[in-house]
This record gives sequence, C-alpha cells and structure tokens, in this order.
Amino acid sequence: MRLLLIGYGNVGRAFRKLLKEKSEKYPILQNIKIEGIITRRGLMIGDKENFNPDKKTTILEAIDEIQPDVIVDMSSPNYKDGEPSVSAYVKALSNGIHIITTNKAPLALKFRELMEIAESKGAKIGFQGTVMSGTPSINLFRVQPVAEVFRIRGILNGTTNYILSRMYEGLSFEEALNEAKEKGYAEEDPTLDLNGFDAAAKLTILVNFMMNRSIRLGDFKFKGIEGINSDEIRRIKSEGKKIKLIAYADNYTIEVSPKVLSSQDPLFYIDGVENALEIENEIQRIIIRGPGAGPINAAYGALTDLVLLLKGCL
Repeated sequence: MRLLLIGYGNVGRAFRKLLKEKSEKYPILQNIKIEGIITRRGLMIGDKENFNPDKKTTILEAIDEIQPDVIVDMSSPNYKDGEPSVSAYVKALSNGIHIITTNKAPLALKFRELMEIAESKGAKIGFQGTVMSGTPSINLFRVQPVAEVFRIRGILNGTTNYILSRMYEGLSFEEALNEAKEKGYAEEDPTLDLNGFDAAAKLTILVNFMMNRSIRLGDFKFKGIEGINSDEIRRIKSEGKKIKLIAYADNYTIEVSPKVLSSQDPLFYIDGVENALEIENEIQRIIIRGPGAGPINAAYGALTDLVLLLKGCL
C-alpha cells in the first residue's frame, strides 16, 4: 500500500517513526510504504527521515505523480476554506484514494460533501486523530454502528482545560496561559483554543458523524474562556464547584461554552490537558477520557485508522 503524507511537522514525524516501529512487530503493516511527503516547501519522493524536497509542486500534482492508495494528512488546519486539503480530498476520493487525517478543518467545513464523494467511489475517510487524538472517540462509535446517539457532551480542548485547572489552583489567567505556552500545551497564538473555535470544530465533526447531522462550523454559537477571571474562579471554588469549557449537543441544542460543574458531574474530575467525552445513546451512556493532544497521540490516532482500513473496518 502506497502512502502520500501531507505535512511533516511534529505529527508527521511522529507518524513516520511510529509506523516504522510498529511495522517491525505487526505483519499487517509490513507492506505499507511511504512513497512521498509534501509540504509547502515541495514534494520529497520516497521515504527519508529528514525532509528534503525533490521538486516544487502542488498537492494535486503530487497525487498524480505518487499515485497513492492512501493520503495521510497531518497538515495544519485552515479554517477559512480548508484548502489545500479540501481540494486534495475531493481529487483523491473521486479517484478511489482513501484519506486518513488529523486535520480538522476539511471535515468541520465540508463533512457531508466529502463523505458523499467517498461513499460514491468506495473510498474511506479515517479521522480519529481530529477529535481526542489517539483516545478512541471517533473509532469508539465505529464499533457501535446501530446505537442512535442523542446526546454528546465533553471537554475537547486540552489548552483551555489546563488553564482553567491551574486557575482553580490559584494562578491568574495570564500566568496559567504563559505556563501552558512554556509546557507546549498552548500555541504562541492560542486564539483558536481560547475562543472556543477548536472545540467547536471537533464538536461539528462529532455531531455530523455520530448524530448523522449536516452542519458546518459556524452554524452554532460557541464561546471560549477569555472572559473568565480569578475572582470568578475563587467564587466557584468556594461553592465546591469548577468551571469547564463544555462542548454539548443533543437533538435541539449545539454549543460550546463555559459551564459550572458540581462534584457529582464526571467531567468535574477532568483536569490538566486531559480530555473527556460523554456519549449517550439509546442503549447506554459511555464516558471516555484521555490525552486529547500531542504529536505521538495524534500520530497514533492516524495509525489506528490505517490498521482499521487494512482490516476493512473503517
């Protein structure tokens, strides 16, 4: 099976390393070959640890040249229009090429359109890495295919959860944010985390996939944690409660906003950069928790999709 990787930052490098390591132990992965890696700098043909482009070309041209069986997209999200990944997905899926992605933007903006192309051409899209990285949120639902989900609720952004957790412990917003940056939990420009955008993108994907809806990022209101101050945290703490940025959807409401939780709420205990997801369907309520970010976690999410694809389970 021939792979074309889009993006070769921390996640791309972690994916390549993980694939090499696991291929030595698991026969199912031994016929996988990375045939090319493309970034904004150009296309590198073949599989080398250090990226050195062989030519300047576009992603669409790279698809024609490499002719992969699977495209693995680990590039940064572009929430304006999802490009160049959206066009790459359309071209690939239209030609029966499978997609595995950790890039949230294309599915947050064009979920239904891309799924319809994939279905019409017999191609598959794996996207576990877009929500909770390697913690099986998306793929959990794949093993419960006939249970109708009517409620989704979770903490889906590790950066904001870390900041709120540290504020609960006495730090100011700025102190907690600076610490998150120092530890690598927050980007230098953390706007998309702080304003709820990142959590909203993940919720959009979950709602479309698990609740069979057809919504786009921007179809519902979302609010982040930027207005929360230390006085508010202290008051809530004195009541034995915590404030968390909650992504929520049911048959009537879809939103992301800060919520005050009591100690009876299972999400009360999700602290630091950990994420959690509560799924209610007609059969049962399921709660999963685990790391929602980090290069190795995202890479593992993509690798699990690859294995499921090989097994015919995607």
